[in-house]
Amino acid sequence: MKFLTNTFFLYFQIAALVAAIWYWKRYKHSTQRHFLWFLMYVVCHEIVGLSYKYFFKMSNDIFYNLYTIISFLFYFLWFYKILQKRKWFVHIILTTFSILFLYDLFDKNPFHELYLNPIIVGSFGVLILTISYFVELLNTDSIVSFARSQTFWIVTGLFSFYIGLLPLLLFHAYLKYGSDFYTIVITVLNVVLYGCYLKSFLCLKQKT
Repeated sequence: MKFLTNTFFLYFQIAALVAAIWYWKRYKHSTQRHFLWFLMYVVCHEIVGLSYKYFFKMSNDIFYNLYTIISFLFYFLWFYKILQKRKWFVHIILTTFSILFLYDLFDKNPFHELYLNPIIVGSFGVLILTISYFVELLNTDSIVSFARSQTFWIVTGLFSFYIGLLPLLLFHAYLKYGSDFYTIVITVLNVVLYGCYLKSFLCLKQKT
């Protein structure tokens, strides 16, 4: 069951990547241009991580610890580019995240333990930045055309994903990591996230 659920959201990741490639010319000069390379990394990471665990029967925590640092740094830098105000949020969040990542790096075995501290702080950070974006959006005229905004759909996906992930992280001591419940919730959250990514690229076809 776990293998099936994990490979299920992989299809959404691949679909988002295909859309990113297909509509590349329409956003290659925008602040979203680096999402193409990020999604390439995500798909490769997911395939290697799943293969390592299910075929070699070994812990793949090292892959997800690497993903933690790459994904959050990518998101923080992207928000720094798209936010018009409160950019100082990014500086504070990035500094806190880096300190906790370094702490876990020296305190935990990266091959057999997930770096939960930076994941929790990074998740809070992304939520703060998504809310900052929505506040800015509410104060502009562009809210009337949000459904055609690539940025809006990406931010919506990130907000939905991390608002659902945070309870799992905060109460991880009471939840069995890798259980069917945990796996299903993570799968649903990933489907929503990459479904929003997919929508963000598809909405580009509506623009002339």
